[in-house]
Amino acid sequence: MAEQKKIAVLGQYSYSHITGQKVFPNGDFLFCHKIENIYDSVSKGEAELGVAPIENMLQGSVRESIYALNSSKLKILSSYDLPIHHCLASLSSNFKKVISHPQALGQCSKFFSANKKIQTEEVASTSKAMEIASKNPEYAAIGSKEASKFFNLNIIKENLEDNHNNVTRFILISKKAITQKENNLRTSLMIIPHQDKPGLLFNILKAFKDNNINLTKIESLPLGKKLGEYEFFMEIDGSEKDVNVSNALKEISKSNEVHSFGSYPLSLLS
Repeated sequence: MAEQKKIAVLGQYSYSHITGQKVFPNGDFLFCHKIENIYDSVSKGEAELGVAPIENMLQGSVRESIYALNSSKLKILSSYDLPIHHCLASLSSNFKKVISHPQALGQCSKFFSANKKIQTEEVASTSKAMEIASKNPEYAAIGSKEASKFFNLNIIKENLEDNHNNVTRFILISKKAITQKENNLRTSLMIIPHQDKPGLLFNILKAFKDNNINLTKIESLPLGKKLGEYEFFMEIDGSEKDVNVSNALKEISKSNEVHSFGSYPLSLLS
């Protein structure tokens, strides 16, 4: 029997864990305190795979995940879109503060706009929020229904998210890339300019346009060396092995450092 792979996720019944369960029903999970710890665990070999959130349709990019991906230089094997339905849970209906990951709090902004007296507090994950709330009736937590049940909390309100079509994209990460043979792949890149100059971004985008490549995401991130200097996290349709993608990246590499996190399929989970 083949040895079961260890998969790093956030805490029990976080959405990262739920995604991992859907993809690996019999998975051996390593629970991590923070998103960065997922990447660290895979980098150090404590887990062979990791499942981390990368983007939400309401709150946008999960910045700590992009930074961890960039610093670790791990590869993306797959991407999964998971519908997200938050609940508010507590030991008591007389809670005084709501806690959760900042992404989850932001996804429920309409609730807080309608309840301005409720205080909020950010924690490392939705599962950590549920755990804290399970030990103190003054806290309520935002997270999954599965987590509220696991931590024996009372569900005060369901479907707390601003948009009930709410979706978060998760990525499956590994030290090693896998050669993907599927069609309709996506490629994630970090592009670091050799030097700042007029038309820098225009030339990068022109290389994609000239090679008929659809750019699905672009985000500028501070390099952290000098104010006003940026690197670009980008996602494009297509595989690195496609001739047009290869040609575009060769052109871009003349004036930029180009790092690929891999080409991978996208899946929608139910």
